[in-house]
Amino acid sequence: MRLVLAAFLALCPLSVMAFDFTCARQADYLPEVDPEAQELFMQARRGEVKRGKKDHANITGLYELAADKGHWKAMHNLFLRYLKGKGTPRDSAKAIKLNQKLVDMNVPIGYYNMAVLLEKGHGVMGSEKDSAQYLLKAASMGEPNALIRLGNFYGFHLPLEEQQDDKAAAYFECAAKQGSAKAYNEYADWLHIADDNFPKSAYYYLLAFWGGHYGSGVVISGVFEDGSGGMGYEANEKYSSQLSDLLPLFRKEPLYRIPNIAELYPLPYHPTMGRYNPETDQNEMPE
Repeated sequence: MRLVLAAFLALCPLSVMAFDFTCARQADYLPEVDPEAQELFMQARRGEVKRGKKDHANITGLYELAADKGHWKAMHNLFLRYLKGKGTPRDSAKAIKLNQKLVDMNVPIGYYNMAVLLEKGHGVMGSEKDSAQYLLKAASMGEPNALIRLGNFYGFHLPLEEQQDDKAAAYFECAAKQGSAKAYNEYADWLHIADDNFPKSAYYYLLAFWGGHYGSGVVISGVFEDGSGGMGYEANEKYSSQLSDLLPLFRKEPLYRIPNIAELYPLPYHPTMGRYNPETDQNEMPE
């Protein structure tokens, strides 16, 4: 999805002014979820991510039941299914109405969805500037997709001489604080490519793997398989094998998670940078 540069720069002009950004917790804006609605949602998710043939009509029906009970994430997933026509006839009007309900509930992803609808011209009236404003609103509430877009905008999409690493780093880091596997992976990529902070990057690849980002598991296990990957780690066959052995579990069961993966599989020390300590936000060498 392309960020409308002209409109965005009109709202956030490049300048030498100090960058003032406070990272919000998306969780502070999310409504409580009814337990029955959560079970309906999880039934739909299990059907949606399972390998092989899927009963899309049943999945959509389960999301509709959960959405009727106010489950915000079910509403978002249902919004996408209405737009794409999955398990239901494609219906942009129903999608827009459902997303407006998310906005009315002040759910961050509702603002992000509205930015996308405006940007793509999906049945809502508004300008490119309106799209950028909705994107900024979502980011100000800690919505990880919006924060990732802003990180990529300042870190990669501007001409090289106009890129602003401080802003990109702040947005990527804030996205990662929301606990999203995608955001963990994006922040790990940033730390690897732009910051050369390899221990911290490896740590966030590991967290992304925990969150179900299969590609991050492939990356981090490969780093230690033969010492390649451009991160300067020494080959560690034992550690690489430990992570590689987990990959089939995630492939077989996409909702499989290892919440304490960093404790169960502590990263080896980088030969020159040490190991990242999330409690101090520093790379530390062994004593």
